[in-house]
Amino acid sequence: MRATIPILAFAAVCSVPLFATSYYLYLTELAMINIIIAAGLNLLSGNCGLISLCNASFMAAGAYGTVLLVNQGGISWFAAMPAAAFLTFLLGAVVGFPARRLSGLYLALVTLGFLELVQIAIEESPDFTGGIRGLKVARPELFGIPFHSETALYLLVVALAAVAVFAAWNIQNSRFGRAFDAVRQSPFAAQAVGIPVARVKLLAFAINAAFAGCAGGIFAIVAGFIDPTEFGVLESLKHITFIVVGGLGSVVGSIIGAVLLTALPEALRGTQEYSELIYGLILLGSLMFMPRGLVGLLNKLPAWKLSERTRKEPAHGAP
Repeated sequence: MRATIPILAFAAVCSVPLFATSYYLYLTELAMINIIIAAGLNLLSGNCGLISLCNASFMAAGAYGTVLLVNQGGISWFAAMPAAAFLTFLLGAVVGFPARRLSGLYLALVTLGFLELVQIAIEESPDFTGGIRGLKVARPELFGIPFHSETALYLLVVALAAVAVFAAWNIQNSRFGRAFDAVRQSPFAAQAVGIPVARVKLLAFAINAAFAGCAGGIFAIVAGFIDPTEFGVLESLKHITFIVVGGLGSVVGSIIGAVLLTALPEALRGTQEYSELIYGLILLGSLMFMPRGLVGLLNKLPAWKLSERTRKEPAHGAP
């Protein structure tokens, strides 16, 4: 039964082009991109317990890296995006190097400083990045066939989001995910049982950066235009809000938080000037009244508890 829910959800999302307008297709594509971002960040912050305020910088690295490889290198987007994501993986490891010794506020300040450096680098390199004018991005091509169809692009984004969610779920339930949880709960205890804490933290940063870089490469072709204002500190705070509202350490929470908060600006279209205040209040309210996010509230529902109990209890006669 539990396995059929993701399949039905995936089928429902794939059917959106049958009835949605171009604008709502675009909005759903943004939700898919945010799901990828939230899934990666939850591995870093929810599972490993590390704070990062430069997630938008990793997204920018993936976006600009992909576009430059396509425009300057002349290679296909389908090769450029994974290559940029891998380079962002390495960049994440470099940025995560201070995390071996730092935590909490000090780590947050280091990552915030990196975000500002990336913003300056993009704005001061107009020959490559377009500077504050930004860059126009062409639709991807596969074997010389461009993705002019909105439906084709939409299905591509949905498929990549599904792959990212599947990857995040497997990482979370692997030995690496268990090592992340151990480091979050107690680095000293993790070290005592033989877990290399420093390497685990580096890996968590690198994996999150790869997810964000992948999302950046997808965002570039969906938006058709990128500029530095898309990747500032407010964007990083939105990413944190996704996982706090949805539920820290939960892939399902990543999906719920990303979808709800992507739809929020549409629901509050008449109050755009207060969007930053609203996001701040949502983040603060979630931390105060829903420390485990919406997934934590779901876990309190009797039907959900029954489902969990049924799944965990062995069948009659089982050993």
